[in-house]
Amino acid sequence: MIKLVYVITRRADMSAQAFSDYWLHQHGPLVKAQAQALSLRKYVQSHTVDHPANEAMRSVRGMLPPVDGITEVWWDSRAALEAAYQTEAGTASGRTLSEDEAKFIDFSKSQVFLTEEHLIFDRTGGKGPSADALKVTYLLTKKNGMTQEACHKTWLADHGPLVKSFSELLNMQKYVQSHTIAPDWNARVTAAGFAPPLDGITEVWSSFGQANDNPEAPKAGMALVEDERRFVEMGASRCFLTREHTIFDYTA
Repeated sequence: MIKLVYVITRRADMSAQAFSDYWLHQHGPLVKAQAQALSLRKYVQSHTVDHPANEAMRSVRGMLPPVDGITEVWWDSRAALEAAYQTEAGTASGRTLSEDEAKFIDFSKSQVFLTEEHLIFDRTGGKGPSADALKVTYLLTKKNGMTQEACHKTWLADHGPLVKSFSELLNMQKYVQSHTIAPDWNARVTAAGFAPPLDGITEVWSSFGQANDNPEAPKAGMALVEDERRFVEMGASRCFLTREHTIFDYTA
């Protein structure tokens, strides 16, 4: 499958609460109503959570502040995505969604790009994260002077196994890397008025309802941060907590 990632910054004239309410309760059902016309298989909203951990994760890495949220949309393939938007019904549905997005999203400060998912581990046995789990969302920009290919390789082959080795110690339940693909498609979106794409996102579901008093946990966390510096441009990336809302999932 292929996944579109939409990094959202809300309009300046909307409060965070008004933005979240509209996105979830008005726009979410509207997207669901267009699912068949656009061949959408799954749609998830991840709303940024106000939590002290956001500043802790940002400051230790020297990162940018959080954005307002992330949309993720899945298709069976890029061909399925493009075919859907070439139909009369798909074109009309796409226009309907874009017009509604303009009511609550600042397009010039938001990013839309295609990705391919890599599941690094899932310690839930396929049951999904626990009720107290929040998702660490890491918006990744590759290290200056590094090719995207080299960044992706280091991230997947080196950093992924390192995270997995600490997963139990750090109460991690599931870890997915989404690597940016389709530069030609992403460039067309940028030309339409969106900010340039990122190089990918990391999503880690962790249990924040359990205290972690293990003295080795902080050391493991810092080991991951130091390894990230090998392939991440920290000052151009972000790391913050979100809560997922699955609007629909037709992949089962």
